[in-house]
Amino acid sequence: MDRRTAIADAALTVVARDGLRALTHRAIDSALEYPAGSTSYYFRTKADLLAAVATRLVELSHNSFVDIADNETDVATVVGQYLHDALTHRMAELRARYALMLDPTVAQDVRDVLAHSLFSLERARELFDDPAHGDGLVSLCEGLVADAVFARRASNGVAALSLPVAVYLRGAGSSLRGNSVDTGLA
Repeated sequence: MDRRTAIADAALTVVARDGLRALTHRAIDSALEYPAGSTSYYFRTKADLLAAVATRLVELSHNSFVDIADNETDVATVVGQYLHDALTHRMAELRARYALMLDPTVAQDVRDVLAHSLFSLERARELFDDPAHGDGLVSLCEGLVADAVFARRASNGVAALSLPVAVYLRGAGSSLRGNSVDTGLA
């Protein structure tokens, strides 16, 4: 792993564990046991560091989705597995995402990237003839994640997460462009 990626991962971990106020260049250097000034060499400002975290969250979400979609073609099942994976194995990413999205001191362009770090609105729209159905699917999925994160409920499993997605897809059935995930959501 290159240093930029290691720094972004460490920053993500610090924000998820300790909050945005704990994120400093010195904290990242210490966490990675890098010489003082290493993080600021790669990311001059805290804004640069936050942008790197946002970019990394998009990359991690995309990779997770692609790994799951490579083994399954049913949209509801893929989305359920993706949500379950996020809620059981990638909770730190979700906590960091929400911490950054909700903090008004984080630049709007970074928050815009974070808004699309879990699901790609554009890709969801490609699943349907009517783009509004793609918007609705993303909203449903965001709600399922927020409900689990903020209510601090354990994931009830893939089937429980897939069910509302399947119901939504059935309701939007005439607009769905087939039942595959070739375009994906992340």
